[in-house]
Amino acid sequence: MFGKNQQNKNGQSAQKKIISTGRDAAVTILTSGCHFSGKLYCRGSSRIGGKIEGQIISEGILIIEEGATILAEVKADEVIIQGKVNGRLEAKIRAELYPQSRFDGDISTPVLVINEGAQFNGRSVMSPVASASTHQSSDSRKSRILPMAAGAESSAAPEIKVN
Repeated sequence: MFGKNQQNKNGQSAQKKIISTGRDAAVTILTSGCHFSGKLYCRGSSRIGGKIEGQIISEGILIIEEGATILAEVKADEVIIQGKVNGRLEAKIRAELYPQSRFDGDISTPVLVINEGAQFNGRSVMSPVASASTHQSSDSRKSRILPMAAGAESSAAPEIKVN
């Protein structure tokens, strides 16, 4: 019963399948009544409606709701800001500021969307996408890397996007 391996008809040990739910399966929610001070680490989708002071690290999408107040360094894959953020933001994929949002600080991301009505006071750095050969644009066109012409001095191939 316990500690014994189950065997099939051929006498071989049966293997159990382990199902991975992926990192986006987890959901973290901090409602408007919450106040957190310190380092917050989240995996998957996260929604913050309260007040956070310190540092937020999110592996997945981070949504900062309209009533939220964030005084922190934020690192996430993708960030949607509807509330108030004061600090530094680093988004690996994308950052979007909604019309009612206010952001004071520095943003580093490859894609920055600032909707009409959003307040942005600070600096932005458009960091490059991780890899041009694996990146796929929003309209589903793939980029391709072509080799350099013969006789070129540089050993690195230039990136040429073909639509």
